[in-house]
Amino acid sequence: MKLQLFTAPVIEPVDLVQAKLHLRVDDSFDDELIDPMIITAREHVEDITRRALLTQTWDYSLDGWPCGNATTLPLGNLQSVTSVKWKDTAGTEATLTLNTDYLVETNGDQCGRLVLPYAKPWPTAALFPSNPITIRFLCGWTTPALVPSKIRSAILLVVAKLYESRGEDTVGQTVVEDKTVARLLESARLRGELP
Repeated sequence: MKLQLFTAPVIEPVDLVQAKLHLRVDDSFDDELIDPMIITAREHVEDITRRALLTQTWDYSLDGWPCGNATTLPLGNLQSVTSVKWKDTAGTEATLTLNTDYLVETNGDQCGRLVLPYAKPWPTAALFPSNPITIRFLCGWTTPALVPSKIRSAILLVVAKLYESRGEDTVGQTVVEDKTVARLLESARLRGELP
């Protein structure tokens, strides 16, 4: 199984104005520094929560068809499945058809699933030896306002930490690990067996 980002989010859960307000920065001298910190903070929070925060497109590659009648898609907040493509041993690509070959369960902010229709099997042809099945899907909340406030607050805390300590921590200096971010994100973390 392999997960690869196809299209990154075009907006962030926290914008530059919100970040500067949180940092108490009134001028625009550090705007070019703060903008990438917002992206880094969002990516860090996504790693901790195991979910995509705002609309993004991912390719999920499988080495074979699922043993059962469904497969779970990672990252939560499934919006839609764009395509399910597979290659046979000759490398010929075929595309499954939504509602005929598979169904989609979005499951709210949890992980969505790709499910076979009743009594329908997965294709039976022999598969290509490398990444034969690719599921392209959209996931994440659709607007920053829908991202839970705990998550947005955690992003602001991470931005503040990045802004305040722009270099490596000094050897011998006492570094206190901030557990506030972890506590804020605890309830947002996707749990259970994820692909």
